[in-house]
Amino acid sequence: MTEFIPAELDRYCYWQTERESIRIKKESAVLSPPWTDDPILQEFKFCQVFREDDRTTRWFRTHIREPMRNEEDVLMATIIFRWFNLIETGRTLIDNNLLRKWRKAVAVNRITKQPKWITGSYIIKTPDGMDKVTGVAECIDTMWKDKENILSELHKDLAKGESSLETTWKVLRKYPYMGPFMAYEVVTDLRHTYLLENANDIMTWANAGPGAMRGLNRLTGRPLDYSKRSHPWCEEMRDLFEQVKKILAPSIIFRNGANYELREIEGGLCEFDKYSRIYKNEGRTRSVYKHNDLPMIEDLNTTGESKYGNE
Repeated sequence: MTEFIPAELDRYCYWQTERESIRIKKESAVLSPPWTDDPILQEFKFCQVFREDDRTTRWFRTHIREPMRNEEDVLMATIIFRWFNLIETGRTLIDNNLLRKWRKAVAVNRITKQPKWITGSYIIKTPDGMDKVTGVAECIDTMWKDKENILSELHKDLAKGESSLETTWKVLRKYPYMGPFMAYEVVTDLRHTYLLENANDIMTWANAGPGAMRGLNRLTGRPLDYSKRSHPWCEEMRDLFEQVKKILAPSIIFRNGANYELREIEGGLCEFDKYSRIYKNEGRTRSVYKHNDLPMIEDLNTTGESKYGNE
């Protein structure tokens, strides 16, 4: 069992508890900001404890994933949306039937008419010499042409009762520019579809990104820049999971409508690292929180419009 520094473990659990408390208070639409006495959480933006609660995922779940969750089309629909990861682009993709019938030229033409095309939340790599939208469309095109082979691989495991997040992640990683982070985003969504809802490693595997590695390094006292890929990151995340379950309130671990899984540990580690950098005066995150931002969870009606106005 991994030994975690008690003060760091306490701070990790504090961050998760306080961040979830902010979500609950803000979603209630009854209490006015600030929803916390923590000056760091008042000033800076942090991701949700549960990925399913973030605004873009909520929209994607309502308008794409759930309507298609039992269809083969959900695979490419998820890949296409997450490569752009923008609600406005998601609407364009739906309006032009590009999730079920991908056409590269049509996609580029329609999407580039928007004021904004693609997420700024993370770096998306595309082929050199292409603008970002054309480059993403080219990457999608490659996978679209091979989608039957991807589905065949996943269906073989499904038929044997051996569907796996890690195996699916490795299948996706074979394709150009589908890096470890992007493949993990897609796998995390597919976990809620027929392809991976019964995966055998939901509680035992997660892809530890750089932020999660730094978070684990803080918890164990290693140098923050330690990032050896062969290190047993998953084992440490599983050990952390066992410790956290003893500390966090049951209302978080067993929350209705969301499952606390190893994905929440991995994502939480990244945000814990961000929080700790500010707490320890090691640096600041770029994202500053403004109280007039959209709620952390928005209620979206069937047209995709927020009851709180334009995004």
